[in-house]
Amino acid sequence: MGLPPTESKSAVFYSYEVKVNGQKVGTIQSFSPSSTRTLERIREIAYSDIDTLEIVPGRTEHQLQIDKIELYNKSLIEALGYEPVSIADLSKSLTIVETMHRPDGTKRKMSYDRCWVNSWNKQVNANNVTITESVTLWPTGVTVLPE
Repeated sequence: MGLPPTESKSAVFYSYEVKVNGQKVGTIQSFSPSSTRTLERIREIAYSDIDTLEIVPGRTEHQLQIDKIELYNKSLIEALGYEPVSIADLSKSLTIVETMHRPDGTKRKMSYDRCWVNSWNKQVNANNVTITESVTLWPTGVTVLPE
């Protein structure tokens, strides 16, 4: 863990640690996990009093978005443990563990299992002197880990 825990009740960025296959990634600008799922409305033909009788949840899809300032010594793809020329070269999955260090000394850990890179992009902007890389990953599962 980098800085000491805060007394704030709000989670702060420096209480986070992200590891890929057991190695710290470092200098991440943004780490954004998300989950979505489809919902199916169940309706009855010619039944106009109630539009929807029931909503049935579908499968859950998980996604991770990671943004990182490109460094001279390591790009984001290299920090994830790859040495590709393009994402077509990425032939193995990776596991990402997100750890939040709480002020009381406990931890919350999430594992994003067997992630595959879905997209990679780099942004070079004339108004900003840094180069930002972004990777979108699709995990095959998400697990809450014990402390």
